[in-house]
Amino acid sequence: MPLTEVLELSAYIVIGSGVGTFVTQELFKHRLNKQLFRFSKLYSDKLEIIRILYKKLVLMEKALDTFMSQREPSDDFEKAKFKEETVKVINDFIEYYEFNEIIFDDYTVDIMGQILKKIKESKKSQNLANIFEDSRGTDVWLKAISDKQELYDEFVIDEFPKLKDKLKKDFQKRYKLLSK
Repeated sequence: MPLTEVLELSAYIVIGSGVGTFVTQELFKHRLNKQLFRFSKLYSDKLEIIRILYKKLVLMEKALDTFMSQREPSDDFEKAKFKEETVKVINDFIEYYEFNEIIFDDYTVDIMGQILKKIKESKKSQNLANIFEDSRGTDVWLKAISDKQELYDEFVIDEFPKLKDKLKKDFQKRYKLLSK
């Protein structure tokens, strides 16, 4: 085989392997970019859900504080409107969390479970106090108000801020929301 044919064949092999390598690299980059896009989209969506959930958590904390405290209007119409708006904020938070619970890990689900349990107790306590409002001054009314106040002090004032802080710190650490 003459030298020119050997050189020509070698050139074809080099060009062919170069083209093959280029095509393989492009396919790999395409697949990698698809995976990175999917990951970054999921990450971005998850952060948006967390941002909205935390905002609703803060709004719900304020609503729960007002709901459980004795700071409600005295006018019956205003009281009903106030209660409706407050319960709407609380329920909006619960619903948003439940719709997105699938994205949260066990740690977050556990903390949220503690919060939801106490919210349920708070609603029950508030409703019981409202039921006995017409019996103001009786032992039954006094017990209902006392239980409500105890739950307010225990949960809204003491436990809730701690649970909220745990969530905030976990989200900040896990998603690197604070630069060091």
